[in-house]
Amino acid sequence: MDVSEFHLIAPAPGRASGRTGRIATVGAVGLALSLAVGACGGGGQTPSPSGPASAPASAPASVGGSAPASPGGSGEPSASAAGSADTGGSPTASGGEGAFTAPTENVELTLWNPFTGPDGNFFNQIVEDFNAETPTCQVTVQTQPGAEYIPRLEAAMSANQLPHVIAAGYDALPQLVENGIVAPIDDFVEQGGYGPDMFPEAIWNAGLWKDQRVGIPIDTHPMVFYYNKALFEEAGLDPESPPDDQESFEAAITAVNENTEADGYQMVASGPGANFLAGIQWATLFYQGGGEWTNEDLTEVTINSEAGVQAAQYLAHLVNDLGVPKVESDAEINAFQQGQNAMVMSGIWETTRYSEALGEDLGVAPVPEIFGPGTWGGSHQLAVTTAGQADPNTQQCAYYFIDWFSRNSLAWGAGGQIPARNEVREQVAESEEGLLPIIAQIVPMAESVQFLPTIPGGGDILFVANGAGEAATLVINGADAKQALDNAAQANTQALLQAKERYGF
Repeated sequence: MDVSEFHLIAPAPGRASGRTGRIATVGAVGLALSLAVGACGGGGQTPSPSGPASAPASAPASVGGSAPASPGGSGEPSASAAGSADTGGSPTASGGEGAFTAPTENVELTLWNPFTGPDGNFFNQIVEDFNAETPTCQVTVQTQPGAEYIPRLEAAMSANQLPHVIAAGYDALPQLVENGIVAPIDDFVEQGGYGPDMFPEAIWNAGLWKDQRVGIPIDTHPMVFYYNKALFEEAGLDPESPPDDQESFEAAITAVNENTEADGYQMVASGPGANFLAGIQWATLFYQGGGEWTNEDLTEVTINSEAGVQAAQYLAHLVNDLGVPKVESDAEINAFQQGQNAMVMSGIWETTRYSEALGEDLGVAPVPEIFGPGTWGGSHQLAVTTAGQADPNTQQCAYYFIDWFSRNSLAWGAGGQIPARNEVREQVAESEEGLLPIIAQIVPMAESVQFLPTIPGGGDILFVANGAGEAATLVINGADAKQALDNAAQANTQALLQAKERYGF
């Protein structure tokens, strides 16, 4: 992901720590955050899931650029990787080739995305391959800076100039539907035979709003466990056996601390990105402990449950009992790149920069099961705008493209994502393209990734001021876990009730 996609609010672009908007009053900035939390652009420096410098965030982006070089290969998706599209045939029961046909009349689509970093080049290459195969349906990509994505969509709607298709984080879609920007696509699902058998259940359900299909998932981008194999070997640990539970994780911290000059682990406790980074760690532990964000009828935020308190207390335990040093946000990432921090839990968007820094010493694995399976993650989804349904030919082209992209999303995985579609993930281990050899090691995480509520402002419960991320940061710094989470739950319950009344869910 690109840092610009999370840089929404000064002074901490991309992180929710500076924002004051609440669920019931989600506006342009609030939605930009919601979208950005699910948006990627390529290896970036985190005050957000991102990386150092990325491609310029100006629009439009060329659809003809080649993908960037990446560890393990040229990084350039080829037409063969993208596959070929069948423009005819009868519908199938599983979204296969032939379920959709390209229009017979020439149609030009505009597609917006927030992929301003290296993986944006992978996306553009896929679109170029599509255009080469489908002369009657041509797609032009316009990449928008994440911080301005929602305001630009709103402005485009006001000017009657909406793009026809967008790529967006799942958590942005409900508000975009409510604002009249994104249109439900249940007819796409019916025509293509799409359903929960084609994707992990949580990823598929993330594209639903008010029992309507509003997005088709193309990936998931979870938090991933990275470790330094050279430091593991120096500490007397097996570099090919990463920690997979609480005991082995804590043993690795101790071994590195005692036998090397590096830290076994570092805990983000301050800085502009603290609430985000502490928040996604807390959320992963929360999921592992069986936590639920709200009660069943969405009338109460339940982050102060036993699972929530346990998650926060564990982060404090690492600091208080294992001597994990507290650092400012991004310090843990920089230390890991420099070989001064043996283990880090980061979003998958950091894979490129870590691989470039550590090379063969980079170890990648699912997050250790401290309390059980589960990890925080996001998902990019392709959605059709109301402009994309303006006439039958435009809709036919949009639907054909989305189906084609879904079936050919292996090339998108090469850019550093875990493909959402089951049949595509099965192909990951067979490819050496781009980052796929690394992605292959964490593909199983698609089955255990979990998401925030798909409601307007659902991400606020974790990321904004008074959210669970801020509560986790306070606990790391000595606050009582139950009290901090009680306060956050109370504030977010009030906002949830206001949103529920406003949006009727």
